Amino acid sequence: MEMLVKGRSKVPPPLAGGLFAILFLLCLSLLAASCSRSAGGSRRVLVVGFREGSTEEERNSLLDYGCRRIGSELGLEAELFIPGTSEDLGVLPEGENSSRWMIVSCGETPEDSLALAAAQDRPSHLVYLDFPGASVPTAEGEAAYIRYRVEEGAYLCGFLSGRLTVSAEHPLTNRLPVVAFIGCASDPRTSRYQQGFLRGVQAAYPQASLLSYLVGGCGDEEQARAFAQEAAKKGADIIFCTPGDFHAGVLRAAESLDFLVILSGGDHYRESPSHVLTSLVLRDDNALFRAADLAFRDGLEPGLREWGVREGIWSLAPFRDHDVYIRRDLKEALAAEEVKVSGMDLTP
Repeated sequence: MEMLVKGRSKVPPPLAGGLFAILFLLCLSLLAASCSRSAGGSRRVLVVGFREGSTEEERNSLLDYGCRRIGSELGLEAELFIPGTSEDLGVLPEGENSSRWMIVSCGETPEDSLALAAAQDRPSHLVYLDFPGASVPTAEGEAAYIRYRVEEGAYLCGFLSGRLTVSAEHPLTNRLPVVAFIGCASDPRTSRYQQGFLRGVQAAYPQASLLSYLVGGCGDEEQARAFAQEAAKKGADIIFCTPGDFHAGVLRAAESLDFLVILSGGDHYRESPSHVLTSLVLRDDNALFRAADLAFRDGLEPGLREWGVREGIWSLAPFRDHDVYIRRDLKEALAAEEVKVSGMDLTP
């Protein structure tokens, strides 16, 4: 019960003791958070992005966002290093204040040169994002290899294509059950994209036909254009492309023959707004942050890991101008398939 003395309220001793205890605990928690952030600040993360001029250079913007998120949410110092077209990764930028606690490499970075640089810098954690292989190299067993389950995203793109190609909803579809796949023969991920896309098309419309083509090099625009023209002549009104500069040739064919394209890697909408239906976006920012967060909590073990939709590794870009042609029932079906695909075995 509160007592009044000279017009002021006096807090009973038991309650006062409780308030002091609460204030003491609050101070301790603030001190611990400060110490934790200070400790985190001494841990430096170097992210080796995609080379300038490479087929995946545009993904560096997501890596930059991931670095900023690491700084703001984990209190770590993260920097993005973008190698030049012929830069030797055996010599990385010199570290400041302390050695690097973590080095992260993405997709196209040559493993041998980065491993040499990492050995010189001796980080506590070495991570390869978007690792293309299915097994870990024996010589590099101390690193963490993150393979993106791109087949999941390709499955959803296939499901979308199978449903849309036989409908009369989009003005660029012809109602013929024919879609096409164009991938890069030199990319070891291509078979996973292909298998996922095929399974998605079959799930949406089992009677659909899939035309498959492989360009010899990921930058072969002319061969890709010829393949796209051939597919369009055979009735394909939607073509899915794996990552690579070759997709520019597919877009040129789409603009002249009026068909839809689904691209991969980044969000390519601006390259041809009328013909890019959507893009399978690989969320390197989420993968980077997740790897740093796990390492920060001592939960990132060496070896191979597979991350997919559950870990936020891929997403479909907005339909934008095409959204009006994607009916509500199709959007609901896509949402349901996205939930199911995380548990599917889509191994080629």
